[in-house]
Amino acid sequence: MVSMAASEAFFRHVIQALHEAGDTGLLSDKGKGVLDGLSGRATVGALQRFVRWFAGREDVCYLEIGVFQGLSLLTVAIEFPDFPCFGIDNFSILDPRGENLGIVQERVRKLGARNAHLINHDFEVSLENLPDFIGDKKVGVFFIDGAHDYRSQLMALLLIKPHLADDAVIVIDDANYPDVRQSTRDFLLSHPDFKMVFEAYSPGHPANLDKDVLAYHEDRFLNGINVLVRDVDGILPVMLPDSLPSRSLYVNEWLIHRHRLAELAPQTLDLVERQLSGEDGAALTAEFRQLISDQFKGRYKDRNVYSDGLSEGRFIDWE
Repeated sequence: MVSMAASEAFFRHVIQALHEAGDTGLLSDKGKGVLDGLSGRATVGALQRFVRWFAGREDVCYLEIGVFQGLSLLTVAIEFPDFPCFGIDNFSILDPRGENLGIVQERVRKLGARNAHLINHDFEVSLENLPDFIGDKKVGVFFIDGAHDYRSQLMALLLIKPHLADDAVIVIDDANYPDVRQSTRDFLLSHPDFKMVFEAYSPGHPANLDKDVLAYHEDRFLNGINVLVRDVDGILPVMLPDSLPSRSLYVNEWLIHRHRLAELAPQTLDLVERQLSGEDGAALTAEFRQLISDQFKGRYKDRNVYSDGLSEGRFIDWE
């Protein structure tokens, strides 16, 4: 257990590291010419500084969810080549041509980052079985940059808890998204031994920012971050990220999930938007019909609960 004085020293370090990262960005840019991506330079610089705090310790490691093409993982790894760095990604999203795994592996080779280890599995399965991948080490710096839906964000926070070092720091990327902020808020409210020490946002997603505004935030924390620490002694005051004034978006998830065509919700919204923009409705309907496959034929129009075949009553196997 970390003493109160040690906790206070760590909190000051975290806050100072964030100030420095916001002012000067990366500790160094050894991967320049090889690495690129969509993380703010201050965000990655903060990760470097957090890892520096743990460098030299053999009982901890760096872990991230969402490797993409390796920017954050490898920028940290090559800065501290003797510190074990792990990245979880099964490369199932944001990889339409199936290239990202090969890109990361090639960048690891070019940079000689032997301490960068890929965990090529689903993140929940990986966190449920984390000692299989990182051994008996604890996670000192945990970077969440995977799927940004509410459940994925919350599960990442819940599943990592048993594996965190007492003085761990958690960095949650893309906190501009309201579902990310809501999951952070809900986690903090239900786990008062964790506190948020920093939040930063940009006025929109990078895809929707003007060139000059984008350039400014690329040097900072880009699409938003929340930074959490463990505070078992209650030293720090409570600070929570803002949430949307209405929870209707989350209630709507239940309405969508039970619908016959639940998996097609994004495509449905896209087609509606295109029709509102003036495209031919009949052509869009024909296009939508092509999306509907045999998997939907056995479902009801509404209130699909997927409970057929489940037990009518099952007790724990105890005695």
